[in-house]
Amino acid sequence: MAKIHPTAVVDPGAKIDDQAEIGAFSVIDGEVELGPGVEVGPHVYVTGKTRIGAGTRIYPFSLLGAPPQMLGFDGQTTELVIGVDNIIREHASIHVGTPKGGGRTKIGDHNMIMNNFHIAHDCQIGNHCVLAGYSGTGGHVVMEDFVVIGGMSGIHQFVRIGAYAFTAGNSMVSKDVPPYAKVAGDRARFVGVNRVNLERLGFEPERIAVIKHAFHVLFQSKLRFEEACRRVEAECGDSPEVIHLLEFLRSSERGFTR
Repeated sequence: MAKIHPTAVVDPGAKIDDQAEIGAFSVIDGEVELGPGVEVGPHVYVTGKTRIGAGTRIYPFSLLGAPPQMLGFDGQTTELVIGVDNIIREHASIHVGTPKGGGRTKIGDHNMIMNNFHIAHDCQIGNHCVLAGYSGTGGHVVMEDFVVIGGMSGIHQFVRIGAYAFTAGNSMVSKDVPPYAKVAGDRARFVGVNRVNLERLGFEPERIAVIKHAFHVLFQSKLRFEEACRRVEAECGDSPEVIHLLEFLRSSERGFTR
């Protein structure tokens, strides 16, 4: 049987794996599913149609699965899906999706969501992301894998943040952030390639040099965007990182930081 503290309140309709744990004074309310090894700490509220994958740990005063903070939402059934082995720290809040946004907020695997981070409705968060405290996203934000968000940053709704990107602390991000980029400021601007994090994740110097060259051509050559893209394709077209970078930039609808 699951280890449930006697002061916890668990909806009889919730599906709690036998290996899950629920701490003191926590509330599990609604169509909640907790996978094996999920640890819900004390004073946590999990509600709505929320699925939490194996090994995820949730710290006190977090709120998961609440209705979105938006006008016009009238209680339609939408969901929150959280993957495996995530760490969700104190006072984090993550809301369900909306019908217009696809009906689902989704968090991937192996993420660290630090204290007081807010993830709004319909966001799609990848894997291995680190989201620092007192920051938050508007609705419909997309983060690819290995993103790092600095503390006290604000991410505008509908923004996309590419793989391996980094936003410095206090960044106000209103446009898409390219993969492998480091951005900072209000409003955030490109300040270089996220070299340190790429090195920590095992990128060889040659791969990083190719990414740097691509950014140099795209952002500093003063060529028109499509002309710069064609030059990057000719010079770096065998790099999967550069191919992803070009696809990301070309598909941007909000424009991108540069």
